[in-house]
Amino acid sequence: MERIERTKLASIAARGVAAFAFCLPLAANAQTPAEKLIAEGHWKRARAIVETRLHEAPNDALANYLLSQIRNAFGDHSTPLALAEKAEAADPHTAKYHRQHAEVLGVMAQHANVLQQLILARRFHKEINTAIQLDARDTQALGDLLEFYLLAPEIAGGDPEKAEETAKRIGQIDPAEGYLAEARIAEFQKKPAAIEAALKQAAAVQPPSYRARIALARFYLEPAHLSLEKAESPAKEALALDSTRIDAYNLLAEIYANRSDWNALDALLAQSTKEVPDDATPYFRAAERLLAAQREAARAERYLRTYLGQEPEGNEPRLSEAHWRLGHALELQGRNPAAISEWQEAVKLDPQSPAERDLKRVKNSATIPAAKF
Repeated sequence: MERIERTKLASIAARGVAAFAFCLPLAANAQTPAEKLIAEGHWKRARAIVETRLHEAPNDALANYLLSQIRNAFGDHSTPLALAEKAEAADPHTAKYHRQHAEVLGVMAQHANVLQQLILARRFHKEINTAIQLDARDTQALGDLLEFYLLAPEIAGGDPEKAEETAKRIGQIDPAEGYLAEARIAEFQKKPAAIEAALKQAAAVQPPSYRARIALARFYLEPAHLSLEKAESPAKEALALDSTRIDAYNLLAEIYANRSDWNALDALLAQSTKEVPDDATPYFRAAERLLAAQREAARAERYLRTYLGQEPEGNEPRLSEAHWRLGHALELQGRNPAAISEWQEAVKLDPQSPAERDLKRVKNSATIPAAKF
């Protein structure tokens, strides 16, 4: 039996290694303050609003729906399904509640065995179809359906041709999102030239799309077609469109760290701290790039300690990953006992952390060889 790919059966609000921004639809038709915050990546701020509302009205459908999204973003795998089902039961005629139910099932499929994945895929298909029947213009639900057609096995309803039809439907509603959907299909087909062409078209659509520019910049930061110059322009354009969102800062931090442009990097980090004080992810991204090149370890250490100074934002690296990276920064400086301490903390926070491999490496070697990060 074919295994459903471990990427995005549904529109999972998470950004993994080498994931494209166009794979990550945001909240469709955001209207309430909390929904707008979620759409812009401000999960902690949204959580404060939603938790207050649920304290006042535990059965509020919208609040349960939003908290399901928020819990997913912070890596909770135990409560989002019940919250989504509660929202749907309270108001079965609202499309986005069925969409969220489907997306939670997609997240669950990532951690399931083959048989469970097949069952979850069918449940997902039912819920996402219901969402689209209730709101045929919900581009996020259509994006979820596109992912299903690409990733699900044929026995569960997967059909790449239907994915292309769905991309056309998205484009009829929102041209920029339609091009992003085409880029997603091209990425699935491993056609980089087609990906680039579709992303450029998305970025050219008016009114300008922040997401499209972020997607194009991220494409140029992928190792297979790395171009710092090509990545910088759309990232700067995105920042000019909205300086209160973190994505553009993250990308520019990677670019400047790659270039060793410390003046530009420090200025950018200062600006991000001022504009988005509750999200230190640009510090993490800069450190990540430096450690990948095994240079400027002290600077990487400083950035990671800044990142560890507050709770991570939703869908951003967890504290365990930051401790793991900090261990690498310390190891590069020859501070091996301190590195071991960070790796132990990473494993304490997440028993599945790759830091466990570093601890075994240290245990099996009298001297710590240079690690590949």
